[in-house]
Amino acid sequence: SGWIGPVVFVLSMWVIQPFGLPGVFFVLPAAVVWPWQAAVALSGVGNLGASTIACLFARWFAREWVNSRIPPRIAHWDARLAEGGVGPVILLRIVTGQLPPADWFLGVSKISFRTFFVGTAIGIVPGIIMAVVVGGSVLTWALDRPVVLAVGVVVAGLLGALWWTRRPTAPDTTGT
Repeated sequence: SGWIGPVVFVLSMWVIQPFGLPGVFFVLPAAVVWPWQAAVALSGVGNLGASTIACLFARWFAREWVNSRIPPRIAHWDARLAEGGVGPVILLRIVTGQLPPADWFLGVSKISFRTFFVGTAIGIVPGIIMAVVVGGSVLTWALDRPVVLAVGVVVAGLLGALWWTRRPTAPDTTGT
């Protein structure tokens, strides 16, 4: 409450989101806690800051780690991003939203920091507005129906467990 709530919210996004937690895990609760205008503004500041931290971290400290995890079918987009300016970054952000791996990929790409920042600042806005307006409404509706919410959480957990057990695994190359 008061001024401390928004400050803690934004700082939490800046500390946690760059290292793997998608921004939607912050945006949806913001939509329930604050009026939609405040939720959009705070989520925008939080996401842009978190994306910037993730990009710079990948660029300065984790370049090899990120590059080793970029699939070849994605890696070829680096040249297109570098040639295309802000437009392709905006499109990438609209498609990927606030996913940290997109920040990491942009961090190791050949684009300038300015292109990253402007493209991200513009590209994350539609997703944030959708998450706040639609996601906030759905979350509020679900919170008013605890049984529906509980069933939804259980179903989501079961689907996640099913996916986890059936996902392909890398072959064991250690020889053990």
